[in-house]
Amino acid sequence: MTDSSPSSLRSLIYDPSGPSLKVLDQLKVPAEKAYIDVTDIQTAWSVIRNMQIRGAPLIAIVASLGLAVDLVSPASTMDLDSMISMHGDRHGPVILSYIQGKIDYLETSRPTAVNLFN
Repeated sequence: MTDSSPSSLRSLIYDPSGPSLKVLDQLKVPAEKAYIDVTDIQTAWSVIRNMQIRGAPLIAIVASLGLAVDLVSPASTMDLDSMISMHGDRHGPVILSYIQGKIDYLETSRPTAVNLFN
């Protein structure tokens, strides 16, 4: 998504009603103002890994909001619904493990940023 409007530059645009997340592709600044739609955990991982966003606070926010967007995506919703169906009242630990797996995956996006997830 390229935005040529004269409005101020924003590092990210988050809409909690969707939720939806767009991040400014910092590799294209200042020549272009382009935003990347972060629709799932893989895209969040990619923008962090490829340094399309920079700075520990922004990386942490994109990881957190990327996880939030991912967890309400159709794919995750199907996975979670299936876990609840299969495990009934004992689904809590399974769901926590599912979410932890996504967090562990995000941690691999910046192996040199040792304090990013502490």
